[in-house]
Amino acid sequence: MALSQLKSLDPNYLTGVREKLNLLLDKKNANPEEITNFLDNLNTLFFDLKRKELESSVNVQDSVILVSDVLKIVKHEESFKVAKTCQIWEQVLQLPNVHLTSQASEQLIDWIIKSLKNENHLIFTDIFGCLAVAVNFKEVKQTKALEKVLSPSGFLINKLNEEQQINNQTVLILKILCNFTNCSGEKDWSTISKDVINTCIIQFIKIQEQHLNSDPSNLNLLKVLSLCFYGLENTFVRFTASTVAHLESIFSLSRYFMLFGIAGQPLKYAPIRPSSLPFVELSSKSDQTKNPKVRKKRPPSKVQSKNRDSNIEEVDIEGHFQTKNKPWTKNNIPVSSSDSELSDSDVQSHQRLKEAQAKVRSNALKMLSAAFKFCEQRSVMGYWSAFLPDSSQGQVYRHSLVTPILKDSSIKVRCSAVVALSSLLQAIQPTLAMAAYQENRTGAFIPLSQTLAETVIAVQRSLILSVSAEQSASALIQIFKCLAVAATVFPYEKLPIELVSKTVQQCTPFLENKDPDVKVACLSVLRILLCARSTNSSIVQMFHDEKTGKCWLLEHCLALIDGQSGFPLTLESLLVIGEVARSNIRVAQPYFQHIVQSVCRKLLADQDSGIQIRCAKALALVGASILQEMEKEDTNQFISRDEAIQLWIYIIRYGLADVLQAPSIPPLKAEACAALATVGSQIFECLPRELRILFVTLALGCAVDADAGVRAASIRTLGFAVTFNTLNDDASFLLDSSEKILPLLLDSNLLVALNASWALGNLADTLDKDQNSLLEEMPRDFLINLIQAAVNAAQGPMKVRCNGIRALGIFVKIITDVPTQGSDTANLLEKAISVVAKQATTGNFMKNRWNACYACGNILQNITLLTAFSHWMEKLLDSLLMVFRSCPNFKVRISAANAMLNLNHRELLSNNYIRIWFTLLDSLANSEHIDDFSEFQHHETMCRQICNALCKLMTLMTKDDLSQLQEAVMKYYDVCSSQFGKFLKSLLPEQLELVIEASSYIRQLGQPIESLTQSQKSAVELFQELLVIPS
Repeated sequence: MALSQLKSLDPNYLTGVREKLNLLLDKKNANPEEITNFLDNLNTLFFDLKRKELESSVNVQDSVILVSDVLKIVKHEESFKVAKTCQIWEQVLQLPNVHLTSQASEQLIDWIIKSLKNENHLIFTDIFGCLAVAVNFKEVKQTKALEKVLSPSGFLINKLNEEQQINNQTVLILKILCNFTNCSGEKDWSTISKDVINTCIIQFIKIQEQHLNSDPSNLNLLKVLSLCFYGLENTFVRFTASTVAHLESIFSLSRYFMLFGIAGQPLKYAPIRPSSLPFVELSSKSDQTKNPKVRKKRPPSKVQSKNRDSNIEEVDIEGHFQTKNKPWTKNNIPVSSSDSELSDSDVQSHQRLKEAQAKVRSNALKMLSAAFKFCEQRSVMGYWSAFLPDSSQGQVYRHSLVTPILKDSSIKVRCSAVVALSSLLQAIQPTLAMAAYQENRTGAFIPLSQTLAETVIAVQRSLILSVSAEQSASALIQIFKCLAVAATVFPYEKLPIELVSKTVQQCTPFLENKDPDVKVACLSVLRILLCARSTNSSIVQMFHDEKTGKCWLLEHCLALIDGQSGFPLTLESLLVIGEVARSNIRVAQPYFQHIVQSVCRKLLADQDSGIQIRCAKALALVGASILQEMEKEDTNQFISRDEAIQLWIYIIRYGLADVLQAPSIPPLKAEACAALATVGSQIFECLPRELRILFVTLALGCAVDADAGVRAASIRTLGFAVTFNTLNDDASFLLDSSEKILPLLLDSNLLVALNASWALGNLADTLDKDQNSLLEEMPRDFLINLIQAAVNAAQGPMKVRCNGIRALGIFVKIITDVPTQGSDTANLLEKAISVVAKQATTGNFMKNRWNACYACGNILQNITLLTAFSHWMEKLLDSLLMVFRSCPNFKVRISAANAMLNLNHRELLSNNYIRIWFTLLDSLANSEHIDDFSEFQHHETMCRQICNALCKLMTLMTKDDLSQLQEAVMKYYDVCSSQFGKFLKSLLPEQLELVIEASSYIRQLGQPIESLTQSQKSAVELFQELLVIPS
């Protein structure tokens, strides 16, 4: 059947093909020529289909089924038919949206393996090409037969090892290995054979080591090297654990090949060994006599469109920016690059060669970036010093990641090198934080901090130098991103301040660059330098004009917002303004009025939702900064209350109100609600009455919005509002707020439920402060509904529980009506106390257990309720004592000890009193047994709180308790004496009230002395000795 006939079929082109194939399958001895013609037509059909010359109505999955059946009519010994079939499969597998079943994958791989056994070298290229495409599919990767082919003794690996010279088949086999390691997407790749992955890694390394000194002009070699690095990059991304054993070889090879093909760069392979400390490479004597070749710095041009061959001052540096003036070297034979001496074909060949060499370097650097990003930090720590420069004498330009940044002629390579450097700096951030520069250091010993400082200085200076030399916009953007990372991780306060000043000086001219992306990247660097170091007055001063004293960065950003600057610049300018306002209000304060007016205008006038959202975020940061200032004493405030009030009046009237009342997009509404939450109580109470009413109306209205993000932001705003001084005594507002909060506790969105539980906790705190007057104005079932909601929240999602538990303890504390036994209210309270007791003793989320102990302390204050239901007291005490016995977290034990301070009635403790004593003393004695060292920081506080709780218990003891307590104190006397001594020394005079009360009570309890038994006298003496306050 001819191809023209196939195309004429409608609606499905494959119908005729299927009919023809069925005829061939039915024939026992089909004509070979007929099969050949069928394969040719099928190959042409799918080739055109791949090029979209046929209609898209062709069903791709029908094509897979069709070509699977084609395997049945082609015998393995018919070499040329096998080759044609492989070509057909290769075309089909490259069609869009192809899906292979496990059965089809097994069938294809089995057929390929049987075809390979004929060992016809003429068709290996077609088979390998088909297999290279097939292994992209997960179903093919998982086939057992493929594992045999790719095993260390498999056909492909043996074939790869047998090849003496690199050829197309070598390239295809490596492409198979690379595609096998390429496991992208969100699929579960745990079923992929780790043994095959390890074999691939070994082969990649082995091939690179075999060709360390090979001819760099061999294009096939360059393809092989690129594929090897690409395959290793894939393994770092998805199978990082498999690379750990080979890191020495991989890092050594990448350090060698990242300079591969650069003219004038001597390549010498040197294995990199992991070290626990940074090291300095000692150069040879011949190298020490030479001055390092350094490009002179020059201020960057405002117009970056100049040719790379413009007048750039240089000092004998490698001419990668001056390739026209350098003769190319090929096999040690100078080849001029002049157009008059090279034909067009020679120029094109030479260009392909340079691009192939650059691809090797780029892939090596991309692999390094993946290694630094995905390897564990402890794995990278042993190798980082081999990839960073050193500013020691004569070592500034040793081979490192900085070398290709400064000397490579390929833009892609320079970009890859900068990305790799950024990844490395982020990976070793904790180590770099130890850097500290000593200008006048003496002595032979070089501390680690000095070595790190010299490395940091060299990196920063190299990046500054690259900014002045770089002409490519894409490379400049990457360099600025790297400088932004450096500004985040480098401890500039312990380094020469010139590093920052030169960075600012070098970056500032690029704010006027013609490329908006370059401007954005430059702004990002300056933003981080100013905001991340806001406490360093020297750095902050760099951003102020010497004559006017104004912050030129803020003025520049405000000018961009007020003008038409485009989306990226406006977005970054708003981010700069918000971050400066948040981090350094002293710098932003003179501009607050301008900032608020400009941002509000932009919020309402701009049509781009992204810019509007950023405007709302900027207002939220400004509001948070003002709120933080209002919490300070008046003498320390950088902004007056009157000024803050006027700013908020403008923000609400001419910004947030319009957004929240108009049919805005949900993310913008959510950000506007978040900004509204930063008003603060001190500002809110001074706002005009109509704005206070508008505030409440907007917050309550957004709580029922259809969007979960808006509901979450709104309920968070209400959580703040219920604590405001002018609203926390408004019963109607609290009732309205509770009606919004309670339904959202059951919201399907976790963030909404989390914010609702936090708001419920704040509502509980508000009711606790003024419980009598507020509860009288509330409906009778108001508190019961709150308790029921809190019980549900305390058993909800893990992160929602903590605030539900906190609220539950307060609600049970403030309930005044004692229910009758067996009533619905009694059953609800029983459930509430059971939930609190359970949460205190179970679970690994310690925040919940801490809040449960806090809730226990609140419930213990409701004496009326616990007197009526004494078994509830037993349940609470059991949970608290269990915390002391078994909880490994000291902060939870501290919370339990604080709860014990609410024990005020001895009759409620009954027989539990002595048990509490023994448990607390035992906990004090065993406090030195620390399994987790992170708990050590809380050890002293815990012991102090337990001693405080014991003082409280002393005020509750009776004479009948003395005999039993004498035995307990004698058993733990050494521990008690030591811990009480530390406890009393740590107390300030105003904190001695409980100790004095306990000491006075013990003294009164011992009177008259004649009425005491010997053991009781001994107990009184022991307690008096423990409570002796040191002078």
